[in-house]
Amino acid sequence: MEITDIIAHKVKVKLTKPIKVTFGEITDVETLIIKISTDTEIFGYGEACPFEPVTGESIDSELAALPLIVDSLRGKDPRNIEKNHGLMAEAILGHTALKAGIDIALYDVLGKDTGLPVYQLLGGASNSIKTDITISIDAPKQMATEAQQYVSSGFSQLKVKAGIDPHADEQAIQAILNTVTPTTEIKVDANQGWTAKQTIAIMEKFKGTNLHAVEQPLPYWQHEQNKLIRQSISQNLMLDESVHSPSDAMTVIKNGEADLVNIKLMKSKGIFGAEGINKIAEAAGLNCMIGCMAETSIGICAAVHFAAAHSNVAYCDLDSFMMFKQPKWLLDKGFTQEQDRLQLSDKPGLGINVNF
Repeated sequence: MEITDIIAHKVKVKLTKPIKVTFGEITDVETLIIKISTDTEIFGYGEACPFEPVTGESIDSELAALPLIVDSLRGKDPRNIEKNHGLMAEAILGHTALKAGIDIALYDVLGKDTGLPVYQLLGGASNSIKTDITISIDAPKQMATEAQQYVSSGFSQLKVKAGIDPHADEQAIQAILNTVTPTTEIKVDANQGWTAKQTIAIMEKFKGTNLHAVEQPLPYWQHEQNKLIRQSISQNLMLDESVHSPSDAMTVIKNGEADLVNIKLMKSKGIFGAEGINKIAEAAGLNCMIGCMAETSIGICAAVHFAAAHSNVAYCDLDSFMMFKQPKWLLDKGFTQEQDRLQLSDKPGLGINVNF
């Protein structure tokens, strides 16, 4: 089997309501739907959804890099995934989201060729996952109301965005804790917006509550301050923007900076890189979370396959697809949702069906 072509469809999807985070307010998302064609009837789909503040790439830069990668992979066997990652690395540095989209499509091809869903190719620990849902930055009362609505609709884990105003963040966390049940697990994600002093003070205030983790409170390069936070708080410290690759995971784990690692396919060049990060974390005794940027159901489906395959991926933050209306071109998203549980199909590959 040989790759004959790789094309990218640029699409824009509008959010049902704006999301506010430390990077700004998001109202719509541009993403690339990747299609790999082969010299057989088999083809594969993936998604490349760069987020410039995190991946350093844009849709335009990914499209500019695509011809170099296509030239490096045309005529190659799509099933040789590690070899193909090496070829992409030789073709161009970086472009993790674009390489993730191609990686996802390669796994889709591999699954279709073997007749197996991707989660079985990767380990097959399960065929479903439970996801949290994210609460955008807003007035504390509004955030608490939203939290209650999510819990009432069946979500047992909430991710609370923070990082613009630490005082308002405290008020929002307290309002949410006052509203939800004691069994609701809460993570707060400051998206690099707090200082070490602020983080320690806020987490100390909520010691003993169901706020069980803080995610990436500091800028990604402040490694020594991460260690200080971890030594000073009782809750888990999760790192996201600090970990893009297996080597990053090795660095933060060796330095004693993290209790949990947030893997995102768009950071890790796809499933192949995510596998490496998870193996390193698992060997060190750390669980992982699988998160997302703002992918449609295609990127989310790939992340669900990865998470379901591995018991060490203990947490999932795969809710971005809930923020859009399903596009008309997406005929089958490859999974179903019942409350907070996402159930994969047993169709070969990702199990998705796209019509452009």
